[in-house]
Amino acid sequence: MIKILGISGSQIKEGNVSALLEYGLSPTKNLKDVSFEVINLAGKKIGPCLHCNWCVNKQTPEKICAQEDDMAPIYPKLLEADGILVASPAHFGRLSGLTADWMDRTRAFVHGKFYKLPLKNKIGGAMAVAFFRGAGLETTLSSIDIFFLSHQMILANSRLYQLGAGAYSSREGKGRFEKDIRHMTLEDEVGVLSARMLVERVIDLVRIIKAGTKALSSSD
Repeated sequence: MIKILGISGSQIKEGNVSALLEYGLSPTKNLKDVSFEVINLAGKKIGPCLHCNWCVNKQTPEKICAQEDDMAPIYPKLLEADGILVASPAHFGRLSGLTADWMDRTRAFVHGKFYKLPLKNKIGGAMAVAFFRGAGLETTLSSIDIFFLSHQMILANSRLYQLGAGAYSSREGKGRFEKDIRHMTLEDEVGVLSARMLVERVIDLVRIIKAGTKALSSSD
């Protein structure tokens, strides 16, 4: 079974970011060998990394980070996932602070005493939502991609966006509010297509990695 984990880094639980993520993942409901879960960071208590180095010196398989907050149950889900999708709104030209704090807390998976790059060779896909053109789609996507690379993960893209998938939350990215439409991101035809294509690519790469790993293990 292929396990895909989606992380929505918006402060709005059912906003445009989670809508784009859910839309991209929706076709996987028809795939018998794929399961997915979406975690909305909105409303969760996730503090910033304190760089206290507790994980460097005292980390155990069961206790990954010294902080006792809502990050604790997310760590095991990252370990179990084959593919990880991270979606963030563009805030002031870059990813949200909530997404950044969540990313920083995975430092425990890079420098930890027990966990040393456990996300290596998992597949990563970046998604971003901006209110208007030039508001930071590419910088948000590139920041997420650097996060994946820091964990030595393998990047997927959608072909429509070389860095992942992106959409606007205003019509044609013009930055105008329309009160009657709750999820304007879903009106962005190119944006939602890029989300679907990104998810398809993530799944394709997971299958390739799994097949290659199996072939290598059988040849030993």
